[in-house]
Amino acid sequence: MGDMRNREAMNWSKLREEVLGEIKPTPEDEKNLLCFAQETVEDINKVLAEAGLDAAAELHGSVAHGTWIKGQQDLDIFIVNEEYRSRDQLQQVLEVLKMGTEWIYSEAYAEHPYLKTQINGYSLDFVPCFRVDEGELYSSTDRTPLHTRWLSTRLDSLGDDVRLLKRFLMTLGIYGAEIKIGGFSGYLCELLIIYYRGFCNLMEAVAQWNNKEVLSFTGEQREFDDPLTFIDPVDPSRNVASALREENYSLFIAAASSFVKNQTELFFKREENNVTPEMVLNMLGDRPTSILFLVIEEGNADIADVLWGQIHKSRQAVKQQLENNGFKVLRCGAWSNEETRHIFIYELESAEIPEAVKHMGPPANLENNVRQFIDAYKDNPRTIAGPDLLKSRWYVLVKREYTDVKKLMESLLTDGGRNIGVSKKLSVRILQHHRVLLDTEVGDYLKEGFEAYLYDWLKGRPQWIE
Repeated sequence: MGDMRNREAMNWSKLREEVLGEIKPTPEDEKNLLCFAQETVEDINKVLAEAGLDAAAELHGSVAHGTWIKGQQDLDIFIVNEEYRSRDQLQQVLEVLKMGTEWIYSEAYAEHPYLKTQINGYSLDFVPCFRVDEGELYSSTDRTPLHTRWLSTRLDSLGDDVRLLKRFLMTLGIYGAEIKIGGFSGYLCELLIIYYRGFCNLMEAVAQWNNKEVLSFTGEQREFDDPLTFIDPVDPSRNVASALREENYSLFIAAASSFVKNQTELFFKREENNVTPEMVLNMLGDRPTSILFLVIEEGNADIADVLWGQIHKSRQAVKQQLENNGFKVLRCGAWSNEETRHIFIYELESAEIPEAVKHMGPPANLENNVRQFIDAYKDNPRTIAGPDLLKSRWYVLVKREYTDVKKLMESLLTDGGRNIGVSKKLSVRILQHHRVLLDTEVGDYLKEGFEAYLYDWLKGRPQWIE
């Protein structure tokens, strides 16, 4: 047993070294990025000073924490107002940046506006906030400088372990707290590694997690209605893991359990399949189920978090109506290039269903309900037989209005889907241009990365199971 454990430790040591060799920035990478970040911070501070604002630009996020992954060119620069007077200051510093620099910005929104831009191949977010002490918040982003300060004395030499966790989660497709993913934020990764003192310790612990876990550095057991609760050490009222969806929590536990038994590169490297449209069409052609696609063309997409909120809400609304009309939806998904096209995907038992269906009514002893049921169906032109009793319940055989899923979809979307719960913005896009496609009819849209997404979605299993 001892030899086996030693051999496993040697294998993991080698794999760890290989993975870090791919994801850890080189000293030159560090120098280049930090130099660029420092120059940018200095430029912004000059603009702020010239405008007479009592505010300072600061670098935060994974670059400041020393946990960023090679190839990631994202910088989080916070504009910290030293004194709070009103929330108008947040917009004011953004307007000063726009006027005082020649960069081309796009404006995005979280709790409040922030600016995004691209400079020399780097993606930069400029986020306004206020200087606060713990327990004192004027906006949600005020916590970020507190996070950096808290982490600075606790990450020690654990930066590489954070990088390993991030790559592990990226491979699973659950890294990122944005609505599109509903996974683990970078800050949550850092807290988990500090809490368990390393990547392997974390994996062994996660393999034993239950349906709900509560973690805290202070022993706080505040209740949140989330599968994972990690109390923010700088704000005990906040769950850092609130964005994590239940299915992603369960996937993390399953992957950790598998990793503990067998440490392989499949947990750290995405499978390279060089997917072609022909490969996907062959999968669709051979599939015993039916795949329904709703393609929506976009003219002016909202920022990603707002857009994905609309997509998730609308996809579920359509799914509910398909099921209400007798089509069994086995699973559903959504893809978007976040600019010009969104595609909803529904896997059905069948695209056509029988014309007749038995519809069960109320128990015989509920007199008022029975009367309503009988009145609704006795003279209904769609009634085939009944109403009648089956043991202790009333029932009726009725003729379905739609037996072809494409015809049903077109009917549901006559108003863009607004009446069934599709978001207002997407319903307008649907009215302007949409297509309902079945199986291989989707061929013209197998491009821009959708072919790779659909290939993985059709396979429908984590890659470590290969």
